Amino acid sequence: MALAGAVVLTVGLVARMDLDTLLRIERVEFTEELRQVRPEEVESVLAGHRRGFFVISLDRVREELEAMPWVESVRLRRRWPDTIEVAITEPVPVARWGEDHLLDRQGGVFGPVDLADWDFLPALEGAAGRHLELMQRYLEVSARLADIGLAVSGVRESARRAWTIRLENGGEILMGRDSDLSRLEQLVPLMPVLRERSPKPLARVDLRYARGAAVAWQTASAGEDPEATTR
Repeated sequence: MALAGAVVLTVGLVARMDLDTLLRIERVEFTEELRQVRPEEVESVLAGHRRGFFVISLDRVREELEAMPWVESVRLRRRWPDTIEVAITEPVPVARWGEDHLLDRQGGVFGPVDLADWDFLPALEGAAGRHLELMQRYLEVSARLADIGLAVSGVRESARRAWTIRLENGGEILMGRDSDLSRLEQLVPLMPVLRERSPKPLARVDLRYARGAAVAWQTASAGEDPEATTR
């Protein structure tokens, strides 16, 4: 009986070895256009798995691929006799998050990635888990400030929840810890006054005052006060 069992086991191993040898995955075809994921990265993942047509674990390959930064979802399919079809959906970034992550259109954070090519996206900074709140604030303040000619490049929130609006011209608006956006309304009548006072771009507008604001310009001409307080 023991001898018979050994023979059966040996035959099974030989059959599997033959299948792995004769029916190997020789081709990988991508059915979706890749923009960020490189084909060689996918090949590298597959290289870590047995390449037999029947024995390769598509579930494990999928798990590894979906752990890559630029992969949102993966569909894998065997195609007789030697091909694996790979369909990768890449996330669509809508904002930068921190120093090396991106926020996608589904509200998910992915990375780390090189942000050098994504400097045109709004920059969000804050504690972990605050990305959706800050994205909502960015959208709201962008709409409000666009009416007075101020373009927003991002929003930053400190550990104590004090937040700052960053402007595309390099300036910033300090909002403090108050999440109420109504104080932005005081900038509507204030901006014509500030522009009349100086054509220079704003360096800082501090709205943390109960009534009024402190303003600083990025540069100052001779005889021009670079800072002013209005009430």
